[in-house]
Amino acid sequence: MPDVIPFVEEHIFLVETEFEFSEAARKAIGTNGVMDGYTLLDGDEVLACAGVSTMWDGVAEGWIVLSKYAIKHRVSVARYTEQLFDGIMKDNSLWRIQASVHTTDKKAIRFAQWLGFEYEGVMKKFGPDGSDYFRYARVAQ
Repeated sequence: MPDVIPFVEEHIFLVETEFEFSEAARKAIGTNGVMDGYTLLDGDEVLACAGVSTMWDGVAEGWIVLSKYAIKHRVSVARYTEQLFDGIMKDNSLWRIQASVHTTDKKAIRFAQWLGFEYEGVMKKFGPDGSDYFRYARVAQ
């Protein structure tokens, strides 16, 4: 069973992803004022990092970075992530967590939808390489 610990900036640099994840993107997450987050570990191996950064009262930007090893623990990763977003919304009086998902990342799209995020539109040329992203949001009822 994986261990869950609070997120710290160094964790984002230890995640081995299946995709190109630039140092600039890692730094942006690490220094973006993480309000609350977690790191999921299997021994010394980082499986996932996730959290939110406050934009203003009631609204935060959510993010998840899964390692190439997360699939071995997909149920634990999914459950912890769902609990994280549920708890953060409640504990911090958030009515909205929004997230950006690359338009070609089918797994991330399905995961965002499973977590209760709803599609809001396309963000043209949003990525650091000029690629398009989808905007998803989880809004409190």
